[in-house]
Amino acid sequence: MSDARVMATLDDLESLLASMTDDPDPRAIAAWQISFKEALAGAERGPQWPVIVSRAQNLAKCLDLKVNRLTAIRGLIKQELLNRAKGTRALSAYAPRPH
Repeated sequence: MSDARVMATLDDLESLLASMTDDPDPRAIAAWQISFKEALAGAERGPQWPVIVSRAQNLAKCLDLKVNRLTAIRGLIKQELLNRAKGTRALSAYAPRPH
């Protein structure tokens, strides 16, 4: 393996982040992580290594932003579901009762 393989996995992450929607595929992320760990294990850590590390850190920041955004969306969805459940319970008190 070489540093080029690490760069290729970073390219893959960049593509994955660019195509990530509000409903990312966890299997794609897990597969990328396995590839990255394998590439990292075989890296030469040659003269380009500082550039690779810097790029990886920048992509990690992008990934953190995506995760934070998705976490916020999940929180909003949970709150909306909770509000609907409360509304349904409140409305059930006004339902006509059989005599």
